Order: sequence, then structure tokens, then C-alpha cells
Amino acid sequence: MADTRPVTTRLQSRFGLLKRLSNKYIVWDPTALLVPARPDLGRPAEQLVYSERRHIIALFLDAWPEMLTCSIGPFVVARIESSQIQTLLAVVIFAVQLRLLWKLVEWAIGRIMITDRRLIEFGGFLRRSGGSIPLTKLTDLSYQQSLPGLLFDYGMVHVESAGQDQGLSRIKYLRYPVSFQQELVARAVQ
Repeated sequence: MADTRPVTTRLQSRFGLLKRLSNKYIVWDPTALLVPARPDLGRPAEQLVYSERRHIIALFLDAWPEMLTCSIGPFVVARIESSQIQTLLAVVIFAVQLRLLWKLVEWAIGRIMITDRRLIEFGGFLRRSGGSIPLTKLTDLSYQQSLPGLLFDYGMVHVESAGQDQGLSRIKYLRYPVSFQQELVARAVQ
């Protein structure tokens, strides 16, 4: 039986389904991960204080082979005479471009946040990953910046917690590590 609804209504229903699915599997808003208020328990909502993503250098260091393949690949394909090999190489280059797009979206979604209660790192496109450390458990903070880090303003923040090695112990390629460390110290001392 044919669908007699107008085309715009059918498209809206399909986009609505796509939006619901994307909201379920993709975290676009980092504040969606914060603990909500519980007035019945007398607990206020968790407040976001600072949010940062990794420096773009992290993306370049992770995806340089894909970037190189995408920039040189079309020139190589153009110089090859055999159409079968051209087709094969074009398919490979397209797969590499999809991989590069995947890494770009993963980098764009990933965040490192400081709330009034926790240090949180999360990311993931179609699969979520993350970790958190309560600010009350932080015992020592330090940061390091190499010469390129000083030039491009990125670095590594080393976080130690009470007697345990945490997943967030080294946060590499963080933009503005001095500001991040100062904000983390200010929140952890309170």
C-alpha cells in the first residue's frame, strides 16, 4: 500500500527518527553527562566549570597517514594507465577519507571537563568512552609543555589521585594546559 502522506511529512518523520537515533548514540552536548539535581535528597545539580577539547595537533599526529594519502592519492591515481588499478586505488582512497572523517568527528566530540565535583573526560562517536575522578580525591597536579607545546599552546597535565593510578592520570595534547591546571587547582582546593 502506497504512503499517501505529503513528501515533507514523510521526510520530517524520517529525519525525526534519525535525530532520535543520533541523540541516543552520539553525545553532542557535554552537559548531558552531568549529574542532575535531586531535590528529594537535597543534592544540587552538578555545574560545568571548564570544558576543553584536545589541541588540533593531537588530530594531526593521529591522522597524518590518512591526510597524506588523501592529498597524494589522487595524483597517483591520475598517473596510472590501467583503469582497473585506478578504480581499486580510488576505492582505497575513499576508505581512507572515511577513516579521516571518523577521526575528525571523534576529535571534535571528545571533551575534558571540570565540574564543581569531578574531572571528566569523554568522547566517542557511535561508541562512548570516558572516565572521571572526584575532585576530592586529587592529591597532586602538574603540567608539562615541550617546545612545540609552548609555540602552539598545548601540553600534558598529570593528575594524581589518592594512592591509585587512574585512567585520567595523563591528559595529553590539552589546549591551554596552564589555564586548565589553574582551574582544576582552584576547584580541588575548595
